[in-house]
Amino acid sequence: MRKSTEVACTLIATLGLVWTTACSSPPELPGQGDDLDKTVVYRDTWGVAHIYAPTVERGLYAQGWAQAEDRPDQLLMNFMMAIGEFASVVGPDGVPVDLRSRMWDHYGVAKRGFGEIRPEIQGHLRAFADGINDFYGAHPEDVPEWWGDRQVDGEMIIAFSRLFLYNWSIDEAYGDLGRGGTRPGISKTERGSNQFAVSSERSAEGAAILAIDPHLSWQGPSRFWEFRVHAGEWQGSGVTLPGSPYIGLGHTRNLAWAMTTGGPDTADVYRLALRDGDPSQYLFDGDWRDLTSRIEKIEVRGEDPRVEELWFSHHGPIIASDGVEAYAASVAYAEVASLNEAWWELNFGADYEGAVRAMETQTMFPQNVMVADTSGNIYYQRTGRVPVRPKGQDWSQPVDGSTSATAWQGVHPASDHLQVLNPAQGYMQNCNIPPDAMMPGSPFKLEGTLPYLFSSRDYGPLEGWTNQRGARAIELLSADDSVTVEEAMAYVNDVSPYGARRWIEALQLASSESASVAGLDALTFWDGRLAADSRSGRVYEAWRRQLIEELGRAGLAALSVSIDDWYAPIRGEDERPLELDEEQSEQLVGTFERVMARLTAEDPEGVSTYGDRHRVGAGDRSWPLGGGGGRIGTTTLRNISYGAKRDDGTVWGRAGQTSTQIVVMTDPPQSWGYVPIGQSDRPASPHFADQAESLFSPRTLKPSWWLPEDLAGHIESRTELTEAGGPST
Repeated sequence: MRKSTEVACTLIATLGLVWTTACSSPPELPGQGDDLDKTVVYRDTWGVAHIYAPTVERGLYAQGWAQAEDRPDQLLMNFMMAIGEFASVVGPDGVPVDLRSRMWDHYGVAKRGFGEIRPEIQGHLRAFADGINDFYGAHPEDVPEWWGDRQVDGEMIIAFSRLFLYNWSIDEAYGDLGRGGTRPGISKTERGSNQFAVSSERSAEGAAILAIDPHLSWQGPSRFWEFRVHAGEWQGSGVTLPGSPYIGLGHTRNLAWAMTTGGPDTADVYRLALRDGDPSQYLFDGDWRDLTSRIEKIEVRGEDPRVEELWFSHHGPIIASDGVEAYAASVAYAEVASLNEAWWELNFGADYEGAVRAMETQTMFPQNVMVADTSGNIYYQRTGRVPVRPKGQDWSQPVDGSTSATAWQGVHPASDHLQVLNPAQGYMQNCNIPPDAMMPGSPFKLEGTLPYLFSSRDYGPLEGWTNQRGARAIELLSADDSVTVEEAMAYVNDVSPYGARRWIEALQLASSESASVAGLDALTFWDGRLAADSRSGRVYEAWRRQLIEELGRAGLAALSVSIDDWYAPIRGEDERPLELDEEQSEQLVGTFERVMARLTAEDPEGVSTYGDRHRVGAGDRSWPLGGGGGRIGTTTLRNISYGAKRDDGTVWGRAGQTSTQIVVMTDPPQSWGYVPIGQSDRPASPHFADQAESLFSPRTLKPSWWLPEDLAGHIESRTELTEAGGPST
């Protein structure tokens, strides 16, 4: 046990319900001495909240307070989206969000189902809401004008969880509609993630290792918030979303969990025949049924309110209609209000079986869930609330909704899902790929499995493929039978696009029959990394971008068929020989010559690096960034999606790694991580962009300092919250 340094803490402010002190180090270890039986929020030197409380409820109260302190606008904005009042804040662009929230009635479902939720979870939601409301009560200057005098309630919290988590399933329905030939007219949310688990036998640390690496937008509702907690039975570290009460991704004292997009099929679209002359009726089992409707009035900032009529069948809401046929979306989560029960099981689970119980609730959204525990186990389940479907239909596109013969027949139990405990390979990964590509010799095969349990077509073909991230993860993990924590951090932050060497070999092969290609040495001696300081990395990325600009996505895909062989590591075989025709050779050489001419004109000295163009930024400052993403062949495990080119020629990261963590399941666990920008949304805060500059740009994960003895030397402030709502004494 580390000895705490005895340094006095100075009282700097009394703010309504709290005493706040600035500390270089506490007089005792956090959670001990004067902290006993008190609710205290420590801030570490990155501004991350460390909550110490005597009970779970007091911990959740402090959680709500601290979230509001860091994200005062976004927290309430998330609730406005969930209750369908977003357009009243942002104007016309918010109308589609409000229509979707009201079509699926997130807030209404939460109100109707709240009383059926497990009583202790009801109490947790109320305590969390109380912490949020009390913060704004003590800090009225932080309440946005558009929030008015609303009070956060437990139902809003459920509604936001539904909005965020069940949109995966709703998007699956729109995917079915599109595959049936009807364009949904909406843009699909950009999602991705990485995860890998290493068994204790394959770990140099003697304990299982888990990588947690979601890839989402860096702004808006998907911007994660870090925290640590020691509150009665609730002990853990990780991230959550502003407006969510529990650890979303992270670890407790005994269990760590990660999630990536991909899963079974949890939604369908039913095609309905409308009555000629009366499109408000549809045929079902030989009779005409009435569609029902609901009028929604949407307040729009800067405009008159909009009045929209939403239509519904017994299958679900109508998401498209041409007056002859209508398409109804059936989502397995339509009336689920108890979704926090799954996270309750994760947050209080004693081992991997806690994760199994979480998925047995049948409320988990469609995901690849990967876990590790302090007993050395690693476990995976491809989970979701999956309807039991009649045979004989292609459920990946609209099916006939005029007959009860196509009706769902219940929900599959979690025991039906694809899952594995301690695979023989000693490791597994899923980077948004199908189950057969998770490791060489995968135990998962489509043959003999219900296709809709194996995967949703919304994520691509059901089997037989992988992506650059999945192939690179296999390449690294399969070659390492003793993974250290340093190697795990390097793997999750790897900036080498899989297959780049083959493209360079193809270019060399193509150039061998032509005159000398100027600048080819820039790639010949490249180390294959899109590192921030790499000059050759900038050349390679610019060439791949030139290819797609000239050939288009279809042309690049056709060329890729002759070069890429990402599935080779899964097959356990060498990549097939390169074979190029004359046209392909000309494409490779021609695009390279043109891009080199452009780069030379822009940078005659040849000193510009990948990070000079690719940046992570906040406000008016930015820093060099390594790693690639998008669909041009430069995707790396350190996945970054970049925005449009700015006036200065740079592109700034806008999505990708959102809350990367490495957890080693020793007893107690050790963990490291970062977020891309910073803990606080307040531009004046020192923690507005400190992680972008000092951690995210150099690809350096920081320790979580979860244990009191680790936190003791890294404390920036201490805030004590009182039980009765008055200042502490």
